[in-house]
Amino acid sequence: MQSLILSIVGLSVLCHLSWARGCCVPKQWAGDMGFMVGTNRNGKGGYQAGMVKIFYDARNGKFAEFSKGVVDGRPFEGGVIMDFETGVQYTFMDGHCNTTRLSQKEFKEACIPGKADKYTCEPGKTDTYTCEPGKADTYTCEPEEAKAVSDTHMGTADDSLDVTVYQMARKRIGGNSYFTITNKLCVPVGETITGTLPRSGMGYMSTVGYTGIEPGIKDPRVFDKPRICSSQVEEGFVDLYLKFGFLNHEMSSIF
Repeated sequence: MQSLILSIVGLSVLCHLSWARGCCVPKQWAGDMGFMVGTNRNGKGGYQAGMVKIFYDARNGKFAEFSKGVVDGRPFEGGVIMDFETGVQYTFMDGHCNTTRLSQKEFKEACIPGKADKYTCEPGKTDTYTCEPGKADTYTCEPEEAKAVSDTHMGTADDSLDVTVYQMARKRIGGNSYFTITNKLCVPVGETITGTLPRSGMGYMSTVGYTGIEPGIKDPRVFDKPRICSSQVEEGFVDLYLKFGFLNHEMSSIF
């Protein structure tokens, strides 16, 4: 299974509640995310690297990303488009596509995780959150919380950018994350995660950085159905975690 970093598709704050939190990224923006990942499983090393073009539109409930890179020297190209107005998701990789229903009904904005009281969510939906079994068909969830650990700046003298560094435990992927957000506009800057995947015991270290972020969506056609994808919606959902591996939406702590 290729581990494709369809990362920020994450957007999946799947448990519904109005909760205390930090800032949220701008409502509409586009930009690039570069990534490098090193892995170790039973003494065998691996690496992944590439670029992801991101289009984020919280006003109209749409999200898209287009990825290109290498996994252990093998090239890949793919992406995901989520349209919450129609409830359809297009997942494509190396010339193949799945057209499915979105696994969540509402577009959730990407915000810095904060404190919250316990609340209920649907079974199995644990992106960003760590859940314990509750009564009947629900889970009682306790969200992971990001803690500010440093207020600093990037650059020098008058040519600098004020940022805040946050730390957060990533229990689902057995990791510890440090991510940086600008104080003005809440724009993501970069993130490093280290840990060991509970499912496989694979150790990893990942680093991502964001560049070229611009406000607005210049061409809304980026959210259109790709030509290789069918208009016929398949039964069931595409689990990005299972399809692409742990990197698909675990490389960013706010998406």
